[in-house]
Amino acid sequence: MDFLKKYESFIFKNASQISSIESTLRSLTYILPGRFDDADLASEALFSTLNLLGIYHDTILTRHVASLPATHRPTPSPLNRYARDWQNSSLTYKRIAMLLTVIQYTEVLIEMGVQKKWGQQYKWRVITALEAIKAAGRLTLLRLTNQRMIMHPIHTERDVDPSTLADLAEAEQSVKESHWTGTRTGSTRLQLSAVQKNSGNGKAGGKSDVTEFLLSKVLTPDVVRKPRDLVGMLSGLGAIGEYMFVLRPLIYVLAMRKYGQKSWYPWFLSLAIELASRTSIKHCLASRPGGGRGGSGTLLEKDEMKRRLWLLLYYVLRSPFYDRFTKERLHNFCESASKKPLISLVGGIVRDYQPLWESVYFYTAGS
Repeated sequence: MDFLKKYESFIFKNASQISSIESTLRSLTYILPGRFDDADLASEALFSTLNLLGIYHDTILTRHVASLPATHRPTPSPLNRYARDWQNSSLTYKRIAMLLTVIQYTEVLIEMGVQKKWGQQYKWRVITALEAIKAAGRLTLLRLTNQRMIMHPIHTERDVDPSTLADLAEAEQSVKESHWTGTRTGSTRLQLSAVQKNSGNGKAGGKSDVTEFLLSKVLTPDVVRKPRDLVGMLSGLGAIGEYMFVLRPLIYVLAMRKYGQKSWYPWFLSLAIELASRTSIKHCLASRPGGGRGGSGTLLEKDEMKRRLWLLLYYVLRSPFYDRFTKERLHNFCESASKKPLISLVGGIVRDYQPLWESVYFYTAGS
């Protein structure tokens, strides 16, 4: 326990440096594959470790942010407000969300390790088990949230710049000078004189300073909404579409194990389920009363639908479409890019990742 306390204190005091180190090491993982034997495994192990450590670091930073005066705390993103509300109200939700997050960050590493140690047969057993666990977890979340769309990421994100936490002691020391406390409500508020001071121009009564401060406090619809109202409940075809989206990866794996990776049937089946799911959910959002501008859902729902649209690009990297159409074109791109400066770096990375796209399921699973 003493070690953990010391580590948390170290992370907080060196938050800006830790964040830079994380970013640098994470960038390194993108260029390691293909550089030496087992470089892909080492790269994925480093990537998984950094992501898991990042979650722990986020909990440390979040606790320190909570200790700041209310006026010094950054405004949480809608996704974080939504996720924290469910995590704080349901221990089951919190545990399942953590389990799904850990699987998401380690599934590629697990697949690589099992394939290297025990071969293809055991690899597909493990892949099927992981997809079944993820499907069961997401189905449980659908029940707990009254059939609300599953957001991605399911965990809270780091929505504060770690470098701003270095001045926590100074902020706490000056809070009495820059804030006033209401005698009736006990609420702490920032004084207008502090707004002018923070602007750096030193001119008292500057209208632009006050205007900027007031504009920063304007309440948007997503800020006013209750956290759970940030994602609406699905019904009818929308709920069916979400269940289809959750079960699609498991159905795809089972179809591949039955018909083979080179068969078109699993590819078309997965794509058909994905498109049917998307159409059903869009129809539900469009018919929902007050479902947002143009009837397309809330901001979080729109972002999630856009993310799922991008996931369709993975189909060009999956067999048999990849073997018949994409592989040769990627090879030609890498060959032509190798003769051009700067672009050759991109071509080199694509060339190094091609074997992984061909052999590692979770790289292109989109699950």
